[in-house]
Amino acid sequence: MYFSQGNLQYIGSAATPYWKFANHQWDYLGEGQGVGIETADYDLFGWGTSGYNHGATCYQPWSYDNNYTRYYAYGEYSKNLFDESGKADWGYNAISNGGGEEHKWRTLSRPEWVYILDERATSTGIRYAKAKVNDVNGVILLPDDWSSDTYSLSNTNSSGASYSSNTVSATQWSTLEQAGAVFLPAAGNRKGTTFYNVGSKGYYWSASQEDKYGAKCMYFDGSNLQSYDKYERYNGQSVRLVRPVEN
Repeated sequence: MYFSQGNLQYIGSAATPYWKFANHQWDYLGEGQGVGIETADYDLFGWGTSGYNHGATCYQPWSYDNNYTRYYAYGEYSKNLFDESGKADWGYNAISNGGGEEHKWRTLSRPEWVYILDERATSTGIRYAKAKVNDVNGVILLPDDWSSDTYSLSNTNSSGASYSSNTVSATQWSTLEQAGAVFLPAAGNRKGTTFYNVGSKGYYWSASQEDKYGAKCMYFDGSNLQSYDKYERYNGQSVRLVRPVEN
């Protein structure tokens, strides 16, 4: 599968609002985005806020409500984003710099995050590394055919590693990116109208529900990484989409 070129963004401030991927893999909006305002820009979303009326009360990207029941995919707590029509998944949208076609992208499931971070067999044995890329904290994911000759990384596959384990410049990142590396920035999260941990922690939604309160996500900080965790559905968190490899 291919990861998108950056985190998902909803540009509500445009004359005609649209979805896009961040221009660089390290980009995020942080505290410069809106909360509950239709005409603002967003990259921290409540679960299932794809913009399609799939059955949830809060389905718009700007939705803001501290009641988890309003974020049920297709109106039922037991449904995943990929169930039913699939329209609860952000990837159902036509994304301007992602091909502009509906249903081209999707959100990783909980088992897929586990496989990518914990279970994959790669040519070098390296799956991920904590890093600071272009002075932004985050996690680098390496492709299955990664060659250590491309770039030497330290403290790989270590959930307890610090971001300072690897410092990668923008120029160096270009080499890694061309070789298939993916970077997930520590974009923080939002609870209600308050932003937390911007620049220090990363919270990435999965398409998998957990229980009536929350859904699964991937979480990391400077001393921890969990391939699956759970947060209340109304939390604002990052979204990184994938698509199948096309022949």
